[in-house]
Amino acid sequence: MREELFWDRDPANVSPEVEIERAINFGGFDFIQQVQDRHGMERFTDVLMNSRNLSRKAVNYWCIVLGLDRAKARTFNMETVWSPFR
Repeated sequence: MREELFWDRDPANVSPEVEIERAINFGGFDFIQQVQDRHGMERFTDVLMNSRNLSRKAVNYWCIVLGLDRAKARTFNMETVWSPFR
């Protein structure tokens, strides 16, 4: 586990969902591979498609890589609260 990604939590008590979210948003390919090996591809895909805490860029990238429909991802079905560009 990359402890620098969990500076705000006790690394011993990080849920699998939070670990996967941080890996998707901030982890490198090596950490992504570790997370996929540890938690399984089905759980990784479930978090990718259902989490509210993921960036659109990250979800878009992983949907392309995994051949998933990004329109079904929760990230793309949420109303944007704030947008820096109008």
